[in-house]
Amino acid sequence: MSTIPEKDLPPGRHRVLREHLMHEINGETPPEPVRRIWRRPAFVAPVVAAALSVAVVIGASVTRDAASDGPPRPHSGASERPERRSSQSPAHLLERVAVAAAKLPTGVEGDEFVYTKTDNYHWKVDPEKTVGDCDMTLEGHDYGVRERWESVDGQHVGLSREHKSGGGVVERPIAKQLPGKHSINFYEQALELPTDTEGMYRWLYGLDPGEKPSGKRSADEAAFVKASGLLTGSLLPPKTAAAFYRAVAKIPGLIVLEGARDAAGRTGVAVAMDGVAAIGFGQGGEPRSELIFDQKTLAYMGQSTVNLSAPENRCQPLAAGDLVGSVAILERAVVDKKGERP
Repeated sequence: MSTIPEKDLPPGRHRVLREHLMHEINGETPPEPVRRIWRRPAFVAPVVAAALSVAVVIGASVTRDAASDGPPRPHSGASERPERRSSQSPAHLLERVAVAAAKLPTGVEGDEFVYTKTDNYHWKVDPEKTVGDCDMTLEGHDYGVRERWESVDGQHVGLSREHKSGGGVVERPIAKQLPGKHSINFYEQALELPTDTEGMYRWLYGLDPGEKPSGKRSADEAAFVKASGLLTGSLLPPKTAAAFYRAVAKIPGLIVLEGARDAAGRTGVAVAMDGVAAIGFGQGGEPRSELIFDQKTLAYMGQSTVNLSAPENRCQPLAAGDLVGSVAILERAVVDKKGERP
């Protein structure tokens, strides 16, 4: 198993460490975290080692939180999330991304596998767990380490490998795939997507032949969420990817952010939309979703959803700037057989 580099904890993860420490202070046994099943699993570094150093830094804050009736709060995202609005237009950035994507290698064979390694984080308040009279959670945490090998043509059994934080490894087969009616389930199915900008735009909006866009904000938000799911969940052929990025550029309401951070602690340049939770678990507040690209290579790095709202009361766990959820794609490539790494 490859060694995972150390990384900073994204905003919101400090909350988990506080809760564990508070339970220790009170002599309680913390409840087991509830894992959610994601459509695309994750590759992630453990946070146990970081907990010791972070506990020293936030010890005074934990003591104050434990003395109050409210739940311990995560750190403010102001100093930990370095996003800043860019003067670059979304259309300009996405055109550059499209040009880079069109140059990627082609020639994928049906008996090969798409290898994906990701880092995934999410936050969700659990009303069945409380601190005082406030809902709390132990779910703002990393998942275990996972890798996936998915059949290019969907007709070969793939492999999911999960590396538990305690050291165990769990392997599960990925069944042969059938074409999805509303989703892309394997690489060769993505070859059937439009390779022209207008066709891809109509696909993102779910428009029938001859149907005109409604112009509603809700339609734009739905198109952005659909784009986020496709981009994160699938390896796209070069021509398809180029058309995809140019189609996304036509969605109104996009902004560009410098210094956007993903679950792995990496920063890049992002195309974002306020008011949208592409990764959301009903945490409330005002979300913003970001599609993050490498500043130099323009390769897609992953997506994040960030909370923009300040807490309205002592029971709200997320501060402005805290990470709600993130999927960081650490590596994605085509390999000859399952179990093989690039």
